[in-house]
Amino acid sequence: MRRTPAAAAGCLLAVLLTLLSGCGQAPVRVTADDFRLAGKPHGHLTVLEKWADPEYAPYFKAAAREYEKRNPGVTIDLQAVGDQPYKDRIAVLAASRELPDIYFAWPGRYAQKFADGRLAADLTGQLDGTRWGERFEGDALRAFTYGGRRYGVPLDMDAKVFAYNEKIFAKAGVRRVPRTFPELLTACDRIKKAGYTPLAFGNQYGWPAGHLLTQFNAMEVPADVLARDYDGGAHAFTHPGYVRAFKDLARLRQRCMPPGGTSISHESAQARMLYGKAAMQYLETLEFSYLDESGGAPKAYAENWDFFPMPAIPGAKGSPRAIAGGVDGLMVSNSSPDKALAVDFLKFLTSREQARKMVRELGWLSAVKGTADAARLPGLAGAQRTIASHDIAVWLDTRADDKVVNPYLSAADSVLGGNATPEQAMKTVRRGAENARRFGVRP
Repeated sequence: MRRTPAAAAGCLLAVLLTLLSGCGQAPVRVTADDFRLAGKPHGHLTVLEKWADPEYAPYFKAAAREYEKRNPGVTIDLQAVGDQPYKDRIAVLAASRELPDIYFAWPGRYAQKFADGRLAADLTGQLDGTRWGERFEGDALRAFTYGGRRYGVPLDMDAKVFAYNEKIFAKAGVRRVPRTFPELLTACDRIKKAGYTPLAFGNQYGWPAGHLLTQFNAMEVPADVLARDYDGGAHAFTHPGYVRAFKDLARLRQRCMPPGGTSISHESAQARMLYGKAAMQYLETLEFSYLDESGGAPKAYAENWDFFPMPAIPGAKGSPRAIAGGVDGLMVSNSSPDKALAVDFLKFLTSREQARKMVRELGWLSAVKGTADAARLPGLAGAQRTIASHDIAVWLDTRADDKVVNPYLSAADSVLGGNATPEQAMKTVRRGAENARRFGVRP
């Protein structure tokens, strides 16, 4: 199962908006923010997360059992479900105000709803200016920061990069990785002339185009403007950088992608790269495991690949160091009677020892600094350095409201299919943003 951002989380956000702002709901039981353990760890925790896949579940089960072993007075009920079952269950639990002690959250508006609804404990005092807080990469902590307060603990990090076949690049005469967007387009021309598909791309479910626009928007639009517009400000999405971003997408489609191939799945497109038909794919760093022989990649590919981030776009007004990505995290219920115990368990789960184990066993990048060297997979250490030197632009489909995201993804598909110009696409997005604002869908 591929882990991708919460492309379908919009429906849950709509439910949460109703639940957290509706009348007649039971009040949130807010306990005193005392995170000090009275003696040795003791008590019972319920943890709800979404890593139920057989590849990932054993790691989290082992971590919970290890904490219990070190603390005999503690029991942990670890409940793991898949992405969609998680969204369904957490919506029901939010409605009843009976959240587990610790629960999973995607960054952006998704987690913000729990913070705004006072369902998530404020962990600022536990993280800011403490040894625990200093463990994390800065962007990882900021992913769950709202109004200057910390409401989530980051666990892993992910970002989008171009993985490429070194042999195909050499055959096409591409002697170095592109440093600018025009160089990337020129490399695509050379690769195409050499008889290969430059960029394997499948957009069957919409989110791959959303990832590209996450990247292009962050590079083309100033960060303060982007934040205001994603948060539902008036007269949103009028900056000319948004049209430029769609033009970047259109140029990438014309020069780099195969004709008529955007309707296939991301996984099918990836197979074309792995088996030497395509030179590159824009993918997540957590997909590096699929590029290794242990993950099913042919030896010919596994021994001859590398990666690079989206190169700089000349004339862009946003961040040249932006990189599309995200952070998975965990939140503590604001009504939990065992906040101190929950925080202690999260400190264990994000210890350097445990983080290195996660990197080694799962092939994920940890939000804890200096742990990528524990990886068995090639490229992960370089990926952590790349992410650390860039500014994470949180996935569009979790950062913005679904009344913006859905028109955005639809407009992107139209641009990719040649059925809409960038200017027409942005009109669609602006209508969606105005509908979101008109109907009171605001943070």
